[in-house]
Amino acid sequence: MEKQILLSEIAAELYGDLWVMNEKFWDSPTERELREVINRLIDLGFSHTPTPEQEKAAEIIAKRLGLGLDSED
Repeated sequence: MEKQILLSEIAAELYGDLWVMNEKFWDSPTERELREVINRLIDLGFSHTPTPEQEKAAEIIAKRLGLGLDSED
């Protein structure tokens, strides 16, 4: 989890506080490494239930990036 936190801090420095909204973040080396860390955490049994605010933010990001996701996905 420490590496996840560190990568999030790096992303904030490189792409701004709202780094997940920055299209340059997606598929960057930082995003790919963060994705690997998250997948390892999931493999180890880590789970996270998003808050309603996080779900709303995910919807906004998906819409902004043209992912075509809705709240049921």
